[in-house]
Amino acid sequence: MALTVNFSTSQTPGSPGDIIFTDTSTGSDGSVTQRRIYIQSAAGDYLVESGTSTQYEVWSGFPGTTTITLEDILEQDTAARVVVQWLDVSNNVLYDKTQYIGFTAYNEDFDYELTQNVAANPLLVDDNNFWQNKLKLRTDIESGNNAIERASDIAAAQQCYDRATYLRENSQYLFNANA
Repeated sequence: MALTVNFSTSQTPGSPGDIIFTDTSTGSDGSVTQRRIYIQSAAGDYLVESGTSTQYEVWSGFPGTTTITLEDILEQDTAARVVVQWLDVSNNVLYDKTQYIGFTAYNEDFDYELTQNVAANPLLVDDNNFWQNKLKLRTDIESGNNAIERASDIAAAQQCYDRATYLRENSQYLFNANA
């Protein structure tokens, strides 16, 4: 059976800078020995782990190693074009797959913290424009995701994620969590 390449990504709550890649390919091709991961932000920058001197991360061990975690890749929510390549022993690209992905764990973690604050103090929603700002945060996250899902538009998505990040980074002025 021929190789049909595919991959998925995820982030773990509490570790928003990390990205977990899972190879979900089906079939086989004995020529493939490794993979490369390119993560390109909307600004055109390639995101790699500290100490990596290339624009990509090596994902070795095909087909045995199906999961890899790239640590501290992200500093904030990021819209990205992600390309995974499947290569032979001579580094020739045999297959590739591109996905447009919104990595939103920073702001998703923060949104959940706000939910916990409301659960502990239900009257908080009426204080200091808390509810309106929480709705803005949620809308910006979802609007960014929508830009990617509908049109692979990482530029528009990043603008939305940046607005959400602004709310998170200025939370002491926008959310009265001490009430």
